[in-house]
Amino acid sequence: MPLTIFLSSSLRAYIPGYDPSSGLTVKDEQGSSISELCQKLGIPVEKIKIVMVNGRREELSYILRGDERLGFFPPVGGG
Repeated sequence: MPLTIFLSSSLRAYIPGYDPSSGLTVKDEQGSSISELCQKLGIPVEKIKIVMVNGRREELSYILRGDERLGFFPPVGGG
């Protein structure tokens, strides 16, 4: 079952042609961790501060079940 991944701000640069309105659809990652998925996609896990799965915060070790919506967010600074 496919996953839909939404990337915030600076993380979008790691996926050429990424469309923020539709996100990125990835298939056949059931049983993989979010960290493993990021490695396959070329997104450095150290650049991700918050991971949301179906609207709930999860860790990078979360095991994907398929048919989920993921949101990746980098650390945000300000002053």
